[in-house]
Amino acid sequence: MKINVSKLDIAQAEKCFSNKELCEKANISLVTLVQIKANKRNCLPITVGKIAKALNIPVSELVENE
Repeated sequence: MKINVSKLDIAQAEKCFSNKELCEKANISLVTLVQIKANKRNCLPITVGKIAKALNIPVSELVENE
C-alpha cells in the first residue's frame, strides 16, 4: 500500500506528534517511518493500520488513491 505523505504529514501535525512520538504510538521503527516519508518503501496493510490508529484517523485518509 502507498501512503499519501502529504496527508500523513498533515495528520501528524494536527496531533503535534514528532516522528519519534508517532513511531512510539504506532509501534513502528523510526527507520520505517523515514523510508515511508521518503517514498522509498511501500507499507504493509498492518503498518498503515498502526499509523492510522496512532493518529486516530481512518486508513482511507492515509492511502493514496490509485
